[in-house]
Amino acid sequence: MEGLDRVTLRGQAPAAVAIAVAATAAAALGLMLWLQFHRGLLPCSLCIYQRLAIVLLIVLVLLGLWGSAPWRRASWSGAVLASLAGAGLAGWQWHLAAAAASRVRACTAVQLLPESSFAPGTLAGSLAAALAGKGSCAVAGQARWLGWPITHWSLLFFLLSALLIAWALWSRSRTLAGKTSGNGAQWRQLR
Repeated sequence: MEGLDRVTLRGQAPAAVAIAVAATAAAALGLMLWLQFHRGLLPCSLCIYQRLAIVLLIVLVLLGLWGSAPWRRASWSGAVLASLAGAGLAGWQWHLAAAAASRVRACTAVQLLPESSFAPGTLAGSLAAALAGKGSCAVAGQARWLGWPITHWSLLFFLLSALLIAWALWSRSRTLAGKTSGNGAQWRQLR
């Protein structure tokens, strides 16, 4: 019976890691909104893009918890890519903050949906306004939380998320491969 418990727990660890990453991502998103609305830190367009990467990460991780193994692989692989995209955005913002903080006050990023392209009060206009970063990338990149620039925290979060989801993906596929490959040692543990 002890072997059965070990195999069952081994199969649950990737899902637990994925849930922890999704929960941490939700907390990070909450922290970003708190910094914006309670501390008055205006997000730049790169900040908004990073938020979109976090939302995509959460959705793909949670979708990967349900469904077949191929569905999980596709979903969690997408979550790794979303994390790496977020890391790239955070790295670019770090560069802008370090290289251009004293010279550049306007954000150099491209707006996803320029507000001027949509009529105010429409759904598209509201979405464009929500996705428009109003702050400077250089200023937002210098903001600090717990003594460290937010861009550093963001880069660390995205890289760790990509690493943990990749591990969960690898671990889950390895566990499933061991069960289906005819490996007698694991099946003997179940007896």
